[in-house]
Amino acid sequence: MTRSAVLSVALALATPAAAEPLRLVNGRLFIDAKVNGVKTEALLDSGAEATLVDPLFAARAAIAPGEALTIKGAGGTQPAHLASGVTVEALGQRLARLDVVLVDLGSIRWLVGHPTRVVIGRELFDAAPVEVNIAARTVRALVPGAAGRGVAQALTPHAGIEALAVTVNGVSAAAELDFGNGTEVKVSRTMADRLKPKRLGRVEGGGIGGRISRERVSLAELRIGGRTFRDVPAQVDPLPNAGELNIGTSILRHFIVTADFGHHRVWLQPLAREKK
Repeated sequence: MTRSAVLSVALALATPAAAEPLRLVNGRLFIDAKVNGVKTEALLDSGAEATLVDPLFAARAAIAPGEALTIKGAGGTQPAHLASGVTVEALGQRLARLDVVLVDLGSIRWLVGHPTRVVIGRELFDAAPVEVNIAARTVRALVPGAAGRGVAQALTPHAGIEALAVTVNGVSAAAELDFGNGTEVKVSRTMADRLKPKRLGRVEGGGIGGRISRERVSLAELRIGGRTFRDVPAQVDPLPNAGELNIGTSILRHFIVTADFGHHRVWLQPLAREKK
């Protein structure tokens, strides 16, 4: 889920954290957090440029709306407000003096089917390496600068999201690393036209910006992190700012992923294949 918002520099006071519970709800990842000292459950979204706070929760956390702006999400654009000087705590990290975005998260609640008041964005991944093990339902922040498990790959920025190199249908592509994508792989309209994948029909999706109908296709082969996936269901993202590919929990659950956005790198350790 890509958002466009003005960010301030996050000051992180980090301590090594033990693994914490990771709750999986309809493909989305939830963690415990505090916003301005108020406890909440937060959706973990490495594809969000900024932390998002629903206005009703913002009032409870004494967050005042500031400058009006328009943000871009998976479903299009949506009006919002910037708020400054906010403190977010999660995974042993304390992110102070953040700029966050106040926006109605009703479309996220509809999509996830779960109460969602806060979406913690890439600031957490900028502050320290974050190890996510979806299969084990655990998540933890490592000491800043620490290495993860598995093979390291470089990340490159695209529209506020970090992307890694993959191969799809024999074609090299940049795939956005998006823990907030709880459904299928997304592929841009341009890339889909190039790959000419098998068509499967249409599916309704969305997120910030509302609901959207997407073409559903099948990718013959996707290679990532030393693993090869075949006949991968995917959705064509018609929005003009879409990256070539967007990889979410449907693929990342097959790895222990350690994402260090601050140093533009990720480690992928493949998990044992499930027995059929």
